[in-house]
Amino acid sequence: MKLHFTALVTAIALSSVALTPVFAAAAATSTATKPAATASTKTTASTSKKTTTPDPKRFTTEAAAQTSCSTDTVVWANTRSKIFHLKGTATYGKGKNGVYMCQTDAKTEGFKPTKTPEKMVSSAK
Repeated sequence: MKLHFTALVTAIALSSVALTPVFAAAAATSTATKPAATASTKTTASTSKKTTTPDPKRFTTEAAAQTSCSTDTVVWANTRSKIFHLKGTATYGKGKNGVYMCQTDAKTEGFKPTKTPEKMVSSAK
């Protein structure tokens, strides 16, 4: 039994030595072509910036939203929480992740009004 095991190990060792140049040549050709392609895609991806087209229903200023929503109410929509706030409330126009929208567009896109009543801010300061 020991003799068969030793012969088997020797045969495997010899076959792997015989096949090593074949695998080495294949590995060399595949690694020679891959790093060049990978390097170029990494540099291209890191240097190029995403150019997004602005959504025609979302506005950065209240005036732009008011001209587009002449018959609708303008709301401040928080894009992360998907909640919109009405004009005159304490959270209207505040927050980093928000845009001005028409109320009907906000509801169409899945935004919901706040669950709790918001404190109204006095207009005279």
